[in-house]
Amino acid sequence: MALFGRKKSDEGQGNGATASSADAFTSDPVKAKKFFDHAQAVYDTTNYAYSTVLWLQGLRQDPTSMYGLEKFFESAQAFARGENRDKPTKEQLSNFGGKGPVESYLGDLLNWGTRPDDAPRVLRVLESASKLDLSEHGYWIAERSLPSLLTTRSKKDILVKMKDALVKIGAFDLAVKAGEAAMMVDPTDSALEAEIRNLAAQATMTSGGYEQTGQAGGFRANIRGAEQQRKLEEQTRIVKTEDTVDRLIEDAKADYERRPDDRNTIGKYARILQERGRPEDVKVAYEVLMAAYKQFDEFRFRQQAGDLRLRHARRQLVKLREVAKADPSGDAAKKLPEAERKFVEMELEEFKLRAANNPTDLGFKYELGVRHFQLGNDEEAIALFQEAQHDPKHRSRVLSYLGQSFQRMGWHSEAADTYRRALEGIEIDTDELGYQLRYGLMESLATMAEEQRDLAAAEEAYKIGSGIAMQQISYRDIRERRDALQKLIRELKGV
Repeated sequence: MALFGRKKSDEGQGNGATASSADAFTSDPVKAKKFFDHAQAVYDTTNYAYSTVLWLQGLRQDPTSMYGLEKFFESAQAFARGENRDKPTKEQLSNFGGKGPVESYLGDLLNWGTRPDDAPRVLRVLESASKLDLSEHGYWIAERSLPSLLTTRSKKDILVKMKDALVKIGAFDLAVKAGEAAMMVDPTDSALEAEIRNLAAQATMTSGGYEQTGQAGGFRANIRGAEQQRKLEEQTRIVKTEDTVDRLIEDAKADYERRPDDRNTIGKYARILQERGRPEDVKVAYEVLMAAYKQFDEFRFRQQAGDLRLRHARRQLVKLREVAKADPSGDAAKKLPEAERKFVEMELEEFKLRAANNPTDLGFKYELGVRHFQLGNDEEAIALFQEAQHDPKHRSRVLSYLGQSFQRMGWHSEAADTYRRALEGIEIDTDELGYQLRYGLMESLATMAEEQRDLAAAEEAYKIGSGIAMQQISYRDIRERRDALQKLIRELKGV
């Protein structure tokens, strides 16, 4: 492929900015590296949502970093697969709402990374990259998105826009592919056909290898490049055929056997085995990861092995739930409660290890606290939630669990104060978390009103319940709770 980078004539503009984008950004690789190092550490803990944000924050410091772009995409794809999402969370997007071309580029990257086969998102991120003169980056992005777009029933106007965007960044070979796909939709467009011929000639001159033919090994280099490109395309393809996955596993296995001490090779082999997902693949992946953990004493390998163990147990539990649902009076239904508890206990032991090996990561304390809460260990859960509440990523949810824990212990005044703090930290109180917090506060106030004969608490609880009922009357038992609170207020007033 042709390389697309900054022109030599642009050097000297300072800090990596070109003449046309000098006002857009300055690059600081030193600051970027700090974010990248943090992002990799967080990625290794499988907190893909947060690592995705950190890679982008590093790119904010140095938008020219190809390393940052590649690792961002890896994290974004892991997040999208793990959470089964096709768009970022509001929390992720809130980090990139500033003005200017760099902020637009980061926001467009975030949206693209979670759904790289969505044509409008591809077009937006290519346009943003073009405004920053990041042609090489735009080419890299297009390589990952174009194959899936050409295999779907894309409309002609989308394909033409894609062709134009690729021409704008100098990716003539990819522009030809988009143009040819548009011609297949409308073979009668003679003007488009002529344009594609011109683009094909330009692509041949810039990326066909003629510039290297006179050099030693030039032709062979082109052949080797084609083979590497095939492998890269297969690895990054969103939908892989069975034969492709088999071939990738054989390549990864051979690489692992040649370089058993290379950490990246180990990780790649384990990932592709999990992607195929046969029982024997999962077993081999687990053994490979555990061997790496013992060899390098790096906890990330143990954590990935633990994820495999939990995933297998979760699948078994899902099967048991399905059987129990089909036969509510059968053996499976009787075994289900104990199986549910054993699975949570397994998760608890895993998160104990993770919290111990990552003492500064409050996310693990939050997850460990949730498992204690699920098992009814309220005091242990409270201690963990009190630490985890200082992490802004989980603060509102942590406080929700903390409030519920206080409630179960009968500490309703503490629960009410906790729910109020949680509600102060959320922008929208009509989503599921908002309703949950308001309902919890209402319950605590109602209990205080009944136990202490507190009219003010009863009136506040009624107001909250009435507000929920007006917005979603079918939420839980809100109609009955509102009516009961209204009756309690009349009773306390002596009416």
